[in-house]
Amino acid sequence: MKEYRSVIIDKNGVGIAALQQSVAANGLQTAQTLGIQLAAGSVRLEHHLHVFLWDDSTEGQKGYIRLILAGNCFAVRVRWVNLTEPGLIFNGTLHGDGGHNGPPHGRSYNGAWAYKGNIDRNYCFIDGVDTTQTQGYNRWLTGNGWV
Repeated sequence: MKEYRSVIIDKNGVGIAALQQSVAANGLQTAQTLGIQLAAGSVRLEHHLHVFLWDDSTEGQKGYIRLILAGNCFAVRVRWVNLTEPGLIFNGTLHGDGGHNGPPHGRSYNGAWAYKGNIDRNYCFIDGVDTTQTQGYNRWLTGNGWV
């Protein structure tokens, strides 16, 4: 089971604890779901419709670590059997995030992926909230959710 990571940054000063509780209550949500209005360029790139994740490739880990080291953020680890990368036959549910090269599509070449839609809390391990002792952890590890 492949694990992906999302980095939640406190851009509006609401506090890390408040953001952690929001993810604990609602999972990872798109800007559209949250009612956040993005800049026109980001809307053109469909960033408001996606949740963004980093994979475990070298490039993905560099991008993830760069954000974590900037501070004022926390990570959400995601394991979900429905997260699939594009292959030779199937498109997959993840699309490569090429930054400013158009909406997410195809394979990722920088370790960044986009999932169109929200990711349910059931598939999220929230750093600072969940632990390996949290009931259902072994089930979460399999990608089948906490419950």
